[in-house]
Parts: sequence; structure tokens; C-alpha cells
Amino acid sequence: MNNYLEKLQQQHRRLNRIIDNCKAAGRQHEMQQLKRVRLRIKDKIAAVTAQLQPARS
Repeated sequence: MNNYLEKLQQQHRRLNRIIDNCKAAGRQHEMQQLKRVRLRIKDKIAAVTAQLQPARS
């Protein structure tokens, strides 16, 4: 599960860099699509992190 989490975090960082480049190039439509993908990955990261944390009583 930790490897999966690391892979998701890497994808998220990579998308951040790509989105920054799209801003500079003025490619708004592509940037919006990438932001949606980045948000889905961020949600997956949160879900995996929640699973890895011990339940609180």
C-alpha cells in the first residue's frame, strides 16, 4: 500500500509541474483537464492515507 501511495504522490507532483508549464504556455483547456486528473489523484492519496492511519477510538 505504501508503494501505491508513493506512486500517487509522484503522479501528483508531476502533474503540478505540467500544469505550471501549461500556465506559462497559455494552454487553458489542457490545464483544466490536468487539474481534474490531479484532483482525482489527490482524493486517492487522501483515501489511501486514511486507510494506513490507525483507527481512533
